[in-house]
Amino acid sequence: MLAPVVFFCIKQTTLPRSWCLRMVDNPWFEHVSMLVILLNCVTLGMFQPCEDLKCQSEWCIILQAFDDFIFAFFAGEMVIKMIALGIFGSKCYLGDTWNRLDFFIVMAGIVEYALDGHSGSLSAIRIVRVLRPLRAINRVPSMRILVTLLLDTLPMLGNVLLLCFFVFFIFGIVGVQLWAGLLRNRCFMPDDVKTLYNLSFMSPYYMNGDSEDNPFICSSIKENGMLRCSEVPPLKYGVECTLNASPPGHAYSGLDGSSNSSCVNWNQYYNVCKAGELNPHKGAVNFDNIGYAWIAIFQVITLEGWVDIMYYVMDAHSFYSFIYFILLIIVGSCFMINLCLVVIATQFSETKQSKNQLSKDCTFARYSEPGYCYDMIRSYISFLYCTVKCHASRIFNGWQSKCRKTMNPNSVPSGGAGSSGGGANDHSRHRGGRHLVGSIHNLIQQHQGQHCHLSNGSPSPVASTGHNLSSRTQSVHSIYQGHSRVLLQIAGVVPSQLLPELLSCQYCTRALENLDLELGDSDHSSLEGDVVYEFSHGAEFKPSPAPHHEILEERNRLAQYWEDFRKRLSRLVESKYFNRGIMIAILINTLSMGIEYHDQPQELTHILEISNIVFTSMFVLEMLFKLLAFGTFGYIKNPYNIFDGIIVVISVWEIIGQADGGLSVLRTFRLLRVLKLVRFLPALRRQLVVLKKSIDKVAAFCMLLMIYIFTFSILGMHLFGCKFSMKTEDGDTIPDRKNFDSLLWAIVTVFQILTQEDWNVVLYNGMASTSPWAALYFVALMSFGNYVLFNLLVAILVEGFQAEGDANRSDADEEKRSLNFEEEEKMGELRDTELMSANGHADPRDTLPPPIIMRTAATPMPTPKSSLGPESASGLTESRRGSGISTDQKHLDLKSLSFCLRLKRTLEAYKPKWCKDHEDWSLYLFSPQNKFRMICQRLISHKMFDHVVLVFIFLNCITIALERPTIQQPERMFLSISNYVFTVIFVAEMTVKVVALGFCSGKHSYLQSTWNVLDGVLVFVSLINILVSLASTGGNRILGILRVLRLLRTLRPLRVISRAPGLKLVVETLITSLRPIGNIVLICCAFFIVFGILGVQLFKGKFYHCEGADTKNITNMVECKDKGYTWIRRKYNFDNLGQALMSLFVLSCKDGWVNIMYDGLDAVGVNQQPVRNHNPWMLLYFISFLLIISLFVLNLFVGVLVENFHKCCQDQEEEEARMREEKRQKLLEKKRRKAQQRPYYADYSPARLYIHTLCTNHYLDLFITGIICINVVTMSIEHFNQPLYLEEALKYCNYVFTVIFTIEALLKLVAFGFRRFFKDRWNQLDLAIVLLSIMGITLEEMKMTAALPINPTIIRIMRVLRIARVLKLLKMATGMRALLDTVMQALPQVGNLGLLFMLLFFIYAALGVELFGKLECTDENPCEGLSRYSTFENFGFALLTLFRVWTGDNWNGIMKDTLRECDQAEDKNCVPYLPLVSPIYFVTFVLMAQFVMVNVVVAVLMKHLEQSNKNAKEDAEMDAEIETKMKMAQRVSNVSAGSSSEPEGRATYFGPRPDSPRQEAIKNDSSCKDSTPRTMLKDRQG
Repeated sequence: MLAPVVFFCIKQTTLPRSWCLRMVDNPWFEHVSMLVILLNCVTLGMFQPCEDLKCQSEWCIILQAFDDFIFAFFAGEMVIKMIALGIFGSKCYLGDTWNRLDFFIVMAGIVEYALDGHSGSLSAIRIVRVLRPLRAINRVPSMRILVTLLLDTLPMLGNVLLLCFFVFFIFGIVGVQLWAGLLRNRCFMPDDVKTLYNLSFMSPYYMNGDSEDNPFICSSIKENGMLRCSEVPPLKYGVECTLNASPPGHAYSGLDGSSNSSCVNWNQYYNVCKAGELNPHKGAVNFDNIGYAWIAIFQVITLEGWVDIMYYVMDAHSFYSFIYFILLIIVGSCFMINLCLVVIATQFSETKQSKNQLSKDCTFARYSEPGYCYDMIRSYISFLYCTVKCHASRIFNGWQSKCRKTMNPNSVPSGGAGSSGGGANDHSRHRGGRHLVGSIHNLIQQHQGQHCHLSNGSPSPVASTGHNLSSRTQSVHSIYQGHSRVLLQIAGVVPSQLLPELLSCQYCTRALENLDLELGDSDHSSLEGDVVYEFSHGAEFKPSPAPHHEILEERNRLAQYWEDFRKRLSRLVESKYFNRGIMIAILINTLSMGIEYHDQPQELTHILEISNIVFTSMFVLEMLFKLLAFGTFGYIKNPYNIFDGIIVVISVWEIIGQADGGLSVLRTFRLLRVLKLVRFLPALRRQLVVLKKSIDKVAAFCMLLMIYIFTFSILGMHLFGCKFSMKTEDGDTIPDRKNFDSLLWAIVTVFQILTQEDWNVVLYNGMASTSPWAALYFVALMSFGNYVLFNLLVAILVEGFQAEGDANRSDADEEKRSLNFEEEEKMGELRDTELMSANGHADPRDTLPPPIIMRTAATPMPTPKSSLGPESASGLTESRRGSGISTDQKHLDLKSLSFCLRLKRTLEAYKPKWCKDHEDWSLYLFSPQNKFRMICQRLISHKMFDHVVLVFIFLNCITIALERPTIQQPERMFLSISNYVFTVIFVAEMTVKVVALGFCSGKHSYLQSTWNVLDGVLVFVSLINILVSLASTGGNRILGILRVLRLLRTLRPLRVISRAPGLKLVVETLITSLRPIGNIVLICCAFFIVFGILGVQLFKGKFYHCEGADTKNITNMVECKDKGYTWIRRKYNFDNLGQALMSLFVLSCKDGWVNIMYDGLDAVGVNQQPVRNHNPWMLLYFISFLLIISLFVLNLFVGVLVENFHKCCQDQEEEEARMREEKRQKLLEKKRRKAQQRPYYADYSPARLYIHTLCTNHYLDLFITGIICINVVTMSIEHFNQPLYLEEALKYCNYVFTVIFTIEALLKLVAFGFRRFFKDRWNQLDLAIVLLSIMGITLEEMKMTAALPINPTIIRIMRVLRIARVLKLLKMATGMRALLDTVMQALPQVGNLGLLFMLLFFIYAALGVELFGKLECTDENPCEGLSRYSTFENFGFALLTLFRVWTGDNWNGIMKDTLRECDQAEDKNCVPYLPLVSPIYFVTFVLMAQFVMVNVVVAVLMKHLEQSNKNAKEDAEMDAEIETKMKMAQRVSNVSAGSSSEPEGRATYFGPRPDSPRQEAIKNDSSCKDSTPRTMLKDRQG
């Protein structure tokens, strides 16, 4: 209800308000408002930060005028809405959240105009303008729904945010306590040395190069860091300086080294490590205070540039500092950030399900069905076509008759009887046909306008029930049998979708019967012949008079021939051989497009052009065949055909354009042919249906993302426009490539930050060019964009997969009804033969009744119905029944099983009789009763057998980990002998198992288990390794085989899997996920191939550059080589499809993609020197790839794994539910007993009881929580170089807090007693905190008084341990504790996953040491990713490097370094096959670690969060049940106490406990006057 009166006087009928109400109700009001918002977006985007500072240009003045108009419109809109709706109230203007946003924006504009010219700090208010595009969200319903769903997740997201603050405070305070000021450490030169040798020209401290980009951070004497000042590299002036400085007055070589072959190494005098002025990266990275520590922690959690921070801390403090960073990544990135995703996905799914439940019976649910809208559009077009053709025919016939009359006005039908009869027949037939067509059109209009309203107002008078289906079928049959003429007429005029509906309407049926009586028998034969001919061409009825009977017969005969030809053509096109041939042609065409490469021979180019013409001709023929077979409307019925047709048209256009020498850009559209393969791969269709169903939400998400990026881009232009600059090698200052100088580059920079690539570099620039507060912009952009918006996209896809999974679970019921379904299909086929559709192509879609259309979105629809038109008949039934995945799996299993059985039976015939008789003998040597075999069986069934084998596997893993390239001879001997020993042990284990179980024959034989097969293969490889190493003579080939076998030896840890049950379950779960993961990989491959071939077309031969001293004026390869410089190809390029796919994989991982994009933008031409930002249009290629692949397709991995994990957990759900119910009953009984027991404090003295009441009081917990918060704030205030008075104040604050916590612990100890106090874990934590605090204070005082020599490290550790006080906050944060409980419940499964992670890391680390252990970084071979710590020289560093690769921080730089091409003759450590092996090594590791394993963690957390929510609801119900029962028992006891007269009996307590939820209400009761809580006792006789 609207407010009756607004502004105290204006009623709804008052003139200004009634006008305003009419304006607000008018839809054009919102449309105009939306247009103004779009105009505002345009004007905001035209802002030029480098030129419009003072707004004196004409362009800026025009924009300002537009801005004034837009503000006036927004203000006017606000006033109109306020007058119409009122201001305050639930239904008034400010009652709506979006209106409040509009109000805030308008108010900020008013303040801006009011202060214009009076205040210098106006920019902050002007920045509010950038919020104006957010007004568009409310105007687009789909976006508004999505944002509303997102807002529903905020309560749970608040708990995650609290957890984030918790983690940030803990790690931040620890970082400040440990490393405050350490990253300022530099190696300084002593002042006396500077003065003595007059070295004022040298830098005060040592610097790597001329900048602080790579600082030399040293470790002081009291620290245990990895880098000392003694490791400063020697000075270089062409040659390495080695001389020491001579005493003053002595001659020595000058700095130019002219008087000697060497020079003085002045760097050796940088030997004093102390704190300087600057921190790394322009002062942005440090732990000097809690704010900078939070920035560093946030950077570590985002996994971008975190290794640099870790290496700095390791250099300055200790090697073991890496533990802090790895813990932070595991807690922050693996759990906390994924918890954010899990919460959004779970809450989004629950909210969506509840909203779907409300709109479950909605009539318009069918509109969400895939393909429905397309079918409706196509039917409407078909109807329009028929109508237009009918009108055109009528106009033409009328014009023809007029012409005839004009030519011969006096002509009368004369002559023979035949001619006159023919003319009369012709005229009457013409008039009758026109009359019939007009009558049918009138009938359609009456049906749509009147008959529908007679049937409860629904659009269709037929409900989707079985009874109506049968009645409709009977109606059709009855009309056809009695009135075939009318039926043939209306089949040409009425659209196929409307025909069954028209025939089932009782009013229309009656009208058609009346209409049939008007047709004479003389018309029947001619009409039928004409109509059949016209129907075969997909047209409506067109009366075409034939003057002679012979012509009519000829036409009928031609129509019959044509119909037979089309039927045969249809069978050809629908045959599986035709489809397979087309699929093979597409594959060969893809291969022909993929073999193009840079510098290919001219002959290959000609061959590829000819092949393109051949394949284009084949696809043209395919299109023509389908058009002839199905007709135009039958062809476009399938959307895939439209897609094929567009590609064919573009391909033909391209060939014609090439002949004219133009249209080369259309070559890229050939690549879309690859996507045609999808229609031939049924396994992919389910994923495509999920994508199709989610496309509306994804489109809304994309709009939301565009608004978000646009808003932050405009804000970035106002904050950082024209402020990011960099110096070139020539000394010129140019804008940094990551800048906010224009709208285009601002959008690119914001998008780059959202992909997390090099966002830290933009952060450093922003903080250095403005102020450290600029970090808030980047943190807000990253936090909401990456961890909320992108997670919303994942939630949409996960919800799509779960909804599809729920639908597929109902497929089993549909399979049970397969018999009924087949009968329905037969009925449909019968109708197909009886009725011919408008396009002459019998299609089940047109003739099946509306129940198929009326299916809701929840109904399982694995493939789009529109894709079933010209497909094979066998595919129809299969696709109609379900997704086909489970069915395909069964067929696959049956096929493979039958193949194995056939093979076994074939071999069985050739088996000797003796072998058949001894099948149960192991190796045909040991009978089942053999003593040795029985001993082996007892041995392997012993519980210690697997444990002993596990111990040997772990020992073998240790020896594998000790392997490294630079191993000494004694250690090499030990490792070789241990290898022989372990091989013998594993051979013995295999032998025992084979003897006990049998080798291959028998149900439980050795080879029946996959894990045993794996063990056997590894043992076999070890034996070959030993044999080859013993027989080796030092030949290169033998050494190569040895290296391969040594690499295979690293797979031995896989044997652990079969012996760890939890690990085995995780691996089996992953193996069952391989099929759906494979489907996603296929979709990815299709897109990768398309973009890869397109990349080759665009960039082949263009990713080269000249490298030399001065390349400023060089334009091409010839000039570069003339100057003696080198023409180098970049490591990631698009010269052929293989290189392109490698570059695209790096792009998809979003690590290093920006540099590849810059190379693409700079590319000029083949053998041309790149020019900066030469072609900005190439941004479309890279950003579209990232949007499609990285943000959309790769997120399908999450959906697939979550759904599959839920499927795998379904088997355990029943058992878990039973166990939960048992646990619930036990808890219920325990709480009931506890509630009825006499309280432990009943016999307390008044003083102790008072203390007990105080300790159990809720307000004490609130007071302690407030004290802890204040304590956390005081701990956070500490910083580097803090003043002495602050240090003293913080010390006394610590004393106060320690006293408070001590008093609390003592009071609780008195109140609860010793035993009960230590039962509660929170009390244990309190006591530990008190003891640690007292110990820390004691040690500090002892150090101050110098009573004992105390190590400062111990003092620092004690100060760090104070952070444990923060943990007390968890006691009050119930929501956060629930989240942590979820994580704790998931830990067993996550632990198994962690074991699998460790196994993966172990194998790849051992492989990495073998492959890359000899790679070194030198001046000749500089490294982009490898460094002192990031190396494969030993197993420990290899693990740390792989952890870095897993986090995705510059892993592409590490892979670049391993792609080093070398000459074995020059370099002994050269491994020539590294360029081939390295991509396989890194790509497989990244795929398994980043895309699969991490998403399984998400699946586990999501499952447990859903379970946790369910348990929370059950617990709430249980508490309510106990509360109800207690109230009933108390009421009964009151009644009994009133009627009882005997005082003797047992005492039973029925009051609330002091720590119960109702305790507070009891305490505040007016009857409780004294301090002792009253208990209600009842005397009951025994």
